[in-house]
Amino acid sequence: MFSEKNIPKLIILTPIVTVLLIAFFTIYFFIQNQYKYFEDESRRVEKEFILKQKNILKKEINSVISYIDYHEKKAQEEIKTRVKNTVELLYNQLMILIKDKHLDDYKKAQLIKQLIDSKTIEQNDYFFAYDVQNDKFIQPFNKSIQKDFELDDKFIKNYLYPDTGNFIKLKDKLVYIKHISKLDWIIGTVEDSQKNIIQIKKDLIKYIETIRYENNGYIWIHDTGYHLIAHPFRKDSIGRYDIDLRDASGQLVTKKFVDETIKNPNGVFVEYNWQKPNDEEFTNKLGYFKLYKKWDWVVGAGLYMNDIQNSILENKKLLEKRVDRYIETVVVISFLVIFVIGILSFFISNRINQAFNDYKNSVTKKEQELQELNKTLELKVKKAIHDVQKKDRAMLHQSRLARMGAMLNMIAHQWRQPLSELSGVLMELETASKFKMLDDKIIQESVKESNKLIGFMSNTIEDFRNFFKPDKKKVYFYVDDACNEALTLVNASIKNFNINLVKKVKCNSVIYGYEREFAQVMLNLISNAKDVLVQRNIKNPNIYVEVDAIGNSAIIKVLDNAGGIEEEYLELIFEPYFTTKSSAKGTGLGLYMAKMIVEKNMEGEISVENTPKGALFLVTLPFKKATS
Repeated sequence: MFSEKNIPKLIILTPIVTVLLIAFFTIYFFIQNQYKYFEDESRRVEKEFILKQKNILKKEINSVISYIDYHEKKAQEEIKTRVKNTVELLYNQLMILIKDKHLDDYKKAQLIKQLIDSKTIEQNDYFFAYDVQNDKFIQPFNKSIQKDFELDDKFIKNYLYPDTGNFIKLKDKLVYIKHISKLDWIIGTVEDSQKNIIQIKKDLIKYIETIRYENNGYIWIHDTGYHLIAHPFRKDSIGRYDIDLRDASGQLVTKKFVDETIKNPNGVFVEYNWQKPNDEEFTNKLGYFKLYKKWDWVVGAGLYMNDIQNSILENKKLLEKRVDRYIETVVVISFLVIFVIGILSFFISNRINQAFNDYKNSVTKKEQELQELNKTLELKVKKAIHDVQKKDRAMLHQSRLARMGAMLNMIAHQWRQPLSELSGVLMELETASKFKMLDDKIIQESVKESNKLIGFMSNTIEDFRNFFKPDKKKVYFYVDDACNEALTLVNASIKNFNINLVKKVKCNSVIYGYEREFAQVMLNLISNAKDVLVQRNIKNPNIYVEVDAIGNSAIIKVLDNAGGIEEEYLELIFEPYFTTKSSAKGTGLGLYMAKMIVEKNMEGEISVENTPKGALFLVTLPFKKATS
């Protein structure tokens, strides 16, 4: 299937099949998601619609309660105004008579009595006048009416204010009284407030029974004593004790309405079964009830659930149609996209196939070239290896020459002083000979001094020859001894350039390794420090060597004050053939060989870092403490 012959077909068909599969699964999951969305949205719509219907019931009941409350308050205000105006009018008439200066007291008393007697007395509403000083009623004379009042000291104290008026709530009656200070009387009017309220209730009931909302909604009223107060479709039951009324399921609906409303006076929803107006079949109904506490009225309203379900079903159908249209649109668009992508995939696949063929031809050509290259590669590799070996030999030879030159340079510095002294001895012999002062003693001393100097120079050659001999085996040695051996060779050269070398030994440790190789490492580090100080022409040049120990390791520090190594060279300083010196002065192998000796041969570590003064080389070696 995946043979080279079938690759062009796979290149063309794979993207098309992939696009079709992606489109199929995308459309499938999209449709599934849309149907799930439809179910969730249907539940949401149903929930919101029921909530909306509940809000309609609340709104209707609250509107009716507000309407009732408004007219009740209005009726109470009208009664108060009428009662107050009646008393105030009588008060003004009495005050006119009292203040009339043309009438004597006898005439005034007669007219006042006539004015008071002229007020009609009814069974429930009447006028009264009370003589505070003589503690008796002037009007009325009916003793049964006088029992409405408890005219004791408390009554006098609460309502006896000169020429002021007050309302008094007396059972179901409204009383307005006013004190006449000139006569020391209290006058007032008593009116049955329920008389007007009864009429207001009748008018409100007529209005409430006409209210309609939604399809079959209406308002009805029970009182807390289970009596039916208002109902537009049960006129023959108005005023009846309605506690035995049952719905289709047999529950006492009136009792349920009233009891639930008393528990929840601010509003409660109740479900029950009831028939629609002019319909014998019962259906589930949702009612909402609220208590109007002033009159102990339970005001109710309801909606038939099948009306709600029909509306919800219509909304669901609309939602389903909208979702279906959306799915159809998406499917059509998806197929159009698949068609377009298929065409593009076909053209792109053809171009890929063409590019593949071109690549195939190119690979074939490269293979032919590679075959020809393989024929000559062995010769080229041999030649390259030969060139590298030749270069390595040249570099090694150059390194040896450099080391030899350095060694000769150090020998020259070591020999310079003894040669000068030998020259002085010969000059003394020559001078003694000229002045005829030469004797055996002078000759013997000169020969002895000369032999001593020649012996020193011979030992110098031997030291250098032994120093550069490779160690054959590891030995135990003191770090400071190896450092001193290196310093012996380079000391004369350092003094020649006026470099101040300070060596400090804090802890001399025993090292197990190659002593001469380690001395060569120290010689290399001190020589590099000397070279950079001379190269940069540092004033007051210094080299600091410290021998110390930390834990189980010997620490050797070599620090100069030449300013440090350039940051870009820090990571390359131990690489082979890397040097910051000119090609005539350095091969780039010194520090590389030092790293090999310390880290591979002696299992230590060598590192470098810049300090404010200059470069600090740090050598760390494992050691054993000296036993002596």
